[in-house]
Amino acid sequence: MKKLNFLFIALIIGVGFTSCMKDNDFELYDGQKYFDIEAPILKAYVDSVDALEGAILDETGIWYKIVEQGLTDSANADFYEYNVNSIGELEYPEVTVNYTGKLVLNGTVFNDFEDQTFSLASVLAGWQVAFFPENMKDRDGDIILDRNGDPQKIGITALGLQKGAKIRIVMPSPYGYQSQSREGIPANSPLDFYIEVLEVNPPSSPY
Repeated sequence: MKKLNFLFIALIIGVGFTSCMKDNDFELYDGQKYFDIEAPILKAYVDSVDALEGAILDETGIWYKIVEQGLTDSANADFYEYNVNSIGELEYPEVTVNYTGKLVLNGTVFNDFEDQTFSLASVLAGWQVAFFPENMKDRDGDIILDRNGDPQKIGITALGLQKGAKIRIVMPSPYGYQSQSREGIPANSPLDFYIEVLEVNPPSSPY
């Protein structure tokens, strides 16, 4: 598996997954260490869960399974075109979802919500990677390239998650809460989410 620098991805998709960390915590955090430690744990988990049969390991280190595709016709009025703004930054749509979150280490459900709406800018990095399309175009319609002149890897699916999509994502802790703990979520916890996309709409405020 090709390893991606998660700090580089953070610069591309934003800082949603580091917003809870203090500057000195961020400087000391060794994300690659946890990618390496958790990779076999995630594989064993995916192999043991029947509902994850056929899941794909993306080069980001995130496992995913598309349960339902969602919209694929860009002519559909509800299809969302993921965009960049006038200065080349990704725009973060508002999404409405049903979702369930589990701990990979013991299967405990820590979140189970319906009809939740929030900006994609405010969610975990693993969610952002899941929602955005693999490649995106700039304002001129050209595919965004990386430093080597190749299409820049951003998300994990060709179209990005659309209305009607259902996806299961199993993410290493660098794409979750990293070394920070949350109620019911210990530090450095790999996470398993089932997400049903009800709506994807343009940002409510301009960027």
